[in-house]
Amino acid sequence: MNKKRLNNILPNLLMIVIIIVAFYIYRKYDYNYFSKGILEKGRTEFSRDSNVKYSKDRSYKIENKVSNDAMFYREVTVRKNTPYRVTCMVRTENVVGNENDTMAGAQICLNETDEHSNVIQGNTNWTKIEFLFNSKNNEKVEIGFRLGGISNTAEGTAWFSDFTIEEGSIDESNIWNFGVFLIDNVNATIEGKKQNYSMTTMEKSIVENNMQRLQNLIADMSNNQMSITYDIIEIKEPLTSLSYDEDNGYYIGEKDVYKLINKYVQQKEFDHIFVCTNLPLESILTNNEKICEWVGLGNMVYIGKGFSNIRVVQNQYSYSAFNTFPEEVFLHEFLHTLERNSSEYGYEVPVLHDYQKYSYTDDKRDGLRKWYIDYMNRKVKDKNGNYIGLPEKIYSLKPAKTSDFTYSNKLNKLDEPKNIVEIIECIVQKTKKIFEKSNKDYNIVQTKGVSE
Repeated sequence: MNKKRLNNILPNLLMIVIIIVAFYIYRKYDYNYFSKGILEKGRTEFSRDSNVKYSKDRSYKIENKVSNDAMFYREVTVRKNTPYRVTCMVRTENVVGNENDTMAGAQICLNETDEHSNVIQGNTNWTKIEFLFNSKNNEKVEIGFRLGGISNTAEGTAWFSDFTIEEGSIDESNIWNFGVFLIDNVNATIEGKKQNYSMTTMEKSIVENNMQRLQNLIADMSNNQMSITYDIIEIKEPLTSLSYDEDNGYYIGEKDVYKLINKYVQQKEFDHIFVCTNLPLESILTNNEKICEWVGLGNMVYIGKGFSNIRVVQNQYSYSAFNTFPEEVFLHEFLHTLERNSSEYGYEVPVLHDYQKYSYTDDKRDGLRKWYIDYMNRKVKDKNGNYIGLPEKIYSLKPAKTSDFTYSNKLNKLDEPKNIVEIIECIVQKTKKIFEKSNKDYNIVQTKGVSE
């Protein structure tokens, strides 16, 4: 009789133990509707933390024991061409970017793009961060909470909590606000040697003159489809690092200027950014005459905004009888941003550098003025006799900004499961994903794609 009773009790005890263990594992490691991604296996641990938390909900913990890029992310349905704001609370401990990269740390991002929020490093208490983005031509995006970076890794620990997402209203104004940063001093290691360059008063005035010319020019050349305002800001603190790639040589990347300009970018909510220096040409910097020379470099992104480098070369930027279009480089690099935006919003436009393909020439005195006018007004004629160029709509498609959320719609797309039914639904969804895509690790997708 006792043996029979024991045989009945054992399966029940075993079931209770299994349930307790399963519940413990769920409590510690379950990431609800989120998927996890890592760059290198064996370096990162994801868990839920009941001790270090901001509110009643357990926090989401990423621990990079060795420098790595790791995130948890969730696919979210969005409306096309709509601004969104994602926020969360973040706490960090000993977070350091690999090679002291300022853009590797705790952040919010769109997976497999170069769009991200401000980056948190070091040891910080709970801090609110927000990420603004426009859905552009997408109906679905993957919103990620990351410890690492687009093109680099980080070590340390980050806790994330209290996720929110809201939908804003697009600003249809065609007035763009440009931020023009003058880097007074460059004090960086180039070709293994410390080199110093300082902008002169004359070089700064050249930038000011060309921005005045650009303000008048851009309204005229676009046939009043757009206009600009601008702020010129001098950065007195020296720039101490430069980025490098084989195609373009040395240039100023997002990570190089982040700590120098970010407070101004956040305060002013610029739509496009120029960073100006008097760095010598690449052939002089590298002592290599075969390298690609450039005075302007564009098609880059700084926290979701178009971003360009300008080299102030005096004889190229001063107006004269031999140079009637000195502001051309500023216009050209901004047009790279509109070219990129057009593609991301689903428009087909000619490649900005393909002017010869459409029988335009680079005039010695007046540059590519005729090409730019037709490009900006959709008057470039293709081989079939059709008119192509930038669409009129692109002039009002600017980066998302805080004012887009004056009257916002709060969404529940990142909410925690609220009851047992939602928890079970979450587990079922995750089980389906396991069968659809087993072991989904991701690779870093670097979309820097600089252009002259």
